[in-house]
Amino acid sequence: MGTTTGTGGSGGQGAATGAAGHGGAGEGGEGIGGWSVDAGPPPFALGHVFVAGSRNAQVFEFDATLNPIAQFTHASFGQVLPAPGQPYSEGPAGMAFDASGYLVVAAKNEFCVFSGTNEPLACHPKYAPEPTENVIFDLDGNLYTTTATGGTDQVRKYDAAYQYVTAFTMPTGQLTGVTCDPNGNLYVASQLGGGASRIYKVDKASFAVLDTIEITGMIEGLQFAQDGNILVGLDDAMGVLRVQPHSPTVVVDTITHPNLVWAVPLTTDDADNVYTADYENGSGTAPADLFVFDPTGNLIASRLPSEVYGPFGVVVAGAVLPCGAFHPPR
Repeated sequence: MGTTTGTGGSGGQGAATGAAGHGGAGEGGEGIGGWSVDAGPPPFALGHVFVAGSRNAQVFEFDATLNPIAQFTHASFGQVLPAPGQPYSEGPAGMAFDASGYLVVAAKNEFCVFSGTNEPLACHPKYAPEPTENVIFDLDGNLYTTTATGGTDQVRKYDAAYQYVTAFTMPTGQLTGVTCDPNGNLYVASQLGGGASRIYKVDKASFAVLDTIEITGMIEGLQFAQDGNILVGLDDAMGVLRVQPHSPTVVVDTITHPNLVWAVPLTTDDADNVYTADYENGSGTAPADLFVFDPTGNLIASRLPSEVYGPFGVVVAGAVLPCGAFHPPR
């Protein structure tokens, strides 16, 4: 990655309670992630972790402790080939959950919506065929995407019906992450080169840059956290930073692991646990390692190595992120 590829999922919406999840509910109460028992079964098993393998041309489903549950593909994801698989630019990338709790996967040509594991509901064409690093829903259900490292310096906006609305340009390019805060303001990560990156805080209405946060390292994943800080995935074994969401830059914590060498997709859950996967050698041609850390950086679960090649998106079914489309039924 660095200058060859960027983040995937970070900005993925709709996380679950994760490995440290909440208990179930009694009749008429709320279940895991705030899901009401009166609402019928959720689209996906609450707490399950989904990872997009761009080179695998598949989405992988794991339970909360990262034991494999299922894997599925779609014609839009490219070709399922022997490892290390297809070029990463051809495969599934960023993922998010929509307001109904359905899984939205960004493929090269379209966004594909799944109403359950291996249950495609519909696909919607993108503005242009292009690799998509991050996707995120805002509070109104609009979808935002970055167009991949080496792509344009624009963030694209689609409405809740997947109709293209507009694109807005960042002051610098190599955009690898997009997330948003509880007020709906966007945060966009840009790799500057020379071992430096920048996060732009962007007004949700005007798209004007409100603030910049300078980061040492090349940003891959980006996710607004439950504690009001921003989680930042970095390349080259630098791990995941927890930084304050404004300038000047203040690093609150750093999460590292000997096997975490290129943190690309990134998300969190209701309990503020951190989910990520590494891109290993920077090209995705080695099997990825998967991780779940608690908010203090202690390891909860890992899969070393996993079946995934070229992980770009990670999401967890069932809960609500600080900003996003998914709203569990009450």
